Amino acid sequence: MAKNSSFIDTIDQIITDGVKKGILHLNNEDEFLEGNLIKLKGKDVVNFGSCSYLGLEFDRRLKDGAIDAIEKYGTQFSESRAYVSIKLYKDLEEHFEKIFKAHVLISPTTTLGHIAAIPVLVSQNDAVIIDHQAHNSIQTACNLLKPKGIHVELVRHNRLDLLEEKIKELKNKHEKIWYMADGIYSMYGDACPVKEIYALMDKYKELNLYVDDAHGMSCFGINGSGYVMSFGALHPRAVLAVSLAKAFATGGAVLVFPDKELARKVRTCGGPLITSGPMQPSALGAALASAKIHLSDEIYELQNTLQDNIQFARLMIKKYGLPIISASAAPVFFIGVSLPKLGYNMVHRMLNEGYYLNLGIFPAVPMKNTGIRFTITCLHTFSQIEKMIERMAHHLTIALNEEEISMNQIYSAFKLPIPSDVQIEEQVVSILNAGSLVIEKHKTIHAIEQNEWDNLLGANGSFDWNGLQFLERSFTNNKIAEENWEFDYLMVRDENNKIILATFLTTAIWKDDMLSHSSISAQVEEQRINDPYFLTSKVVSIGSLLTEGEHLFLDKNSAHWKSALQILFKYISQLQEKYEANNIMIRDFISEDPEIDSYFIDNGYFKINMPNSYVVDDMNWKSTDEYLQRLSSNGRYDVKRYVLRDEDKFEVKIITDPSEKDLEMYYNMYLNVKNNSLTLNTFNLPFKAFKNMISLKQWDITTLSLKTEFDIKNLNKPLAVMFCYVACNNYVPMILGLDYSYHKEYRVYKQAMYSAIKRAKNLNCTKMYMGFAADSEKKMFGAKPRATYGYMQTKENYNLEVLGSYNAFQNKQSTKTKNDIISI
Repeated sequence: MAKNSSFIDTIDQIITDGVKKGILHLNNEDEFLEGNLIKLKGKDVVNFGSCSYLGLEFDRRLKDGAIDAIEKYGTQFSESRAYVSIKLYKDLEEHFEKIFKAHVLISPTTTLGHIAAIPVLVSQNDAVIIDHQAHNSIQTACNLLKPKGIHVELVRHNRLDLLEEKIKELKNKHEKIWYMADGIYSMYGDACPVKEIYALMDKYKELNLYVDDAHGMSCFGINGSGYVMSFGALHPRAVLAVSLAKAFATGGAVLVFPDKELARKVRTCGGPLITSGPMQPSALGAALASAKIHLSDEIYELQNTLQDNIQFARLMIKKYGLPIISASAAPVFFIGVSLPKLGYNMVHRMLNEGYYLNLGIFPAVPMKNTGIRFTITCLHTFSQIEKMIERMAHHLTIALNEEEISMNQIYSAFKLPIPSDVQIEEQVVSILNAGSLVIEKHKTIHAIEQNEWDNLLGANGSFDWNGLQFLERSFTNNKIAEENWEFDYLMVRDENNKIILATFLTTAIWKDDMLSHSSISAQVEEQRINDPYFLTSKVVSIGSLLTEGEHLFLDKNSAHWKSALQILFKYISQLQEKYEANNIMIRDFISEDPEIDSYFIDNGYFKINMPNSYVVDDMNWKSTDEYLQRLSSNGRYDVKRYVLRDEDKFEVKIITDPSEKDLEMYYNMYLNVKNNSLTLNTFNLPFKAFKNMISLKQWDITTLSLKTEFDIKNLNKPLAVMFCYVACNNYVPMILGLDYSYHKEYRVYKQAMYSAIKRAKNLNCTKMYMGFAADSEKKMFGAKPRATYGYMQTKENYNLEVLGSYNAFQNKQSTKTKNDIISI
């Protein structure tokens, strides 16, 4: 799937919901801060969200250092370091060289440090491999490499076996291979396997390491040099970045280099170090004071105090049975809650209890991996820690019941073993009168009464009762994995037997780049030459890859509609586990509904924009002239110029009983279109589906051929074939095949579309669904665009992040071709 504006819209909605719920974008109300209490909403709360792990932000020496620097140098020294640096810079860098026993360079922020260093360190002939959980600031800096054509890709988190495979693959093609990682990962608090990476670096001379140890700085290592440095001296081919804005307590960042020349080159050529503003005197003065503490034995006392608090917190988490996601010595904790709605509930409850904690939510983690993130500092007491964790455990039980989630679900969402003391219980649907709802689950459309189904969904596209019978016959018992779909049907009735919700679902293998830019799909397809299932996922989807339209019937006038959706969510999750699928897709929604948006996002889905779908809903004309008058002026001109001018040169045939040979020809024509466009990048349809179309009267097959006198190339065969589905007064062009021999001369695609419109009219259809893509051509014929969107949920974001790492402009293929009318 492509990340597009709906991705930003989803983030906006998630954060905005958090703001409305009073847990995000908060401002403290204290006139004076000292210790770990902050005032929020008129109430003093214990802050468990601070990353100032050693509590040095209130140290008198740091305050005096900042004040003294301001007195001596003013509030700022506003000059690029490329020209002049304030003396404090030199003093501070000398102290850091003692701390790290290496060459250093100070940056105003860690992000600017990455942006300065990475484009200088990585050369044109190098390759970059990024741990997919590495901090966003590293990934942002690496994005600057892509326009240069530098190879950048992701690898699964801490999977050194996969990293080694990639090293073997790339080492003969590139001079250096840079592995980008974090020392301590900021969301779950797990750590980088430093020793094992160093061993790989010793094994492969091409491997270099760039690591961001923002959360390890000060908390670990000799002189507080960080988690990475706690394993010994920096590797000769490693570069380290650390933040001074967390445990170090002053702001700024330090880049640490194994040799002086590398540090000099980054200082000289790193963009932000040339053009951006420097750290200001107050921050430099405070940093100098903190560095002196780090160079004293006091740093070890602080580290020991912090570790005591961390270990106590871990004991309390175990005592109260909370689902901790990662066990390490880091001061970052993540308690899994699975869905955003439970996360919102818990943070709000804890705030009311007097404890401020962070919400770990999409896009920092997958939607289904929402959690409560809290940090431990030297300022916390054992009493504060235990009371907070006890209250969290107390409220989690209540919130789980309110949000209809079990502990079993949480452990499953994070792929964790279920503890023996966690009762595994069957999920019961029990929100507002949900006990009175009747749930019907079926594996075939034959188990559902035809008229009932068609009255609910039959008029929405090609998925009436007969259409689904065709799909079941065509996409089961095939030899190839992607040609076999699982079919499931769900209907929910109220106590009066009235249907509230109905839909069908298919589970199939999808290409993850289905909606991506064509140049990205072209790059991915190159990888699929040797690995056909590269960047593919098993997806549980409402609807199917061969249907478009509103696949979900939901009666929002019912008082039980939310209960019915909860049943759907749980049913889909069960199917996801049963079929071992990674993704869930609920599509196609046409009308914007803020209430639906909010409900889906609370339940772990993010919104994505689908391509516009096109519908001709004005078939109430009686002549060509009358039809033309209903088009726009441009459309009318184009139809006359490109279609009517050559219409009499074509012969249109209705095909009712094609031979096997003809069917094979039609299939190859379909493949011509399929292989000529990456607009919607899917697997090829099986030939079996085409054979099944012949036996179902709802399929209308037409061909367009040049009349003999105009066929100067003597092809003597159709130039276009269309497979259209007819049901409930709807005409749905589903599959187009083309022979491109005369395509430029006669605009065969446009002729085929016009022919389909006339055929729909002749069959007295009142609506024509024209599918996705080929926007301008469809508008030309009077089709109206409908903004279409869906909701997606993933077990993990890895494939989406890999897809996002591709450069849309790296491949020379320009724009997506507009030669298809295929609605898949």
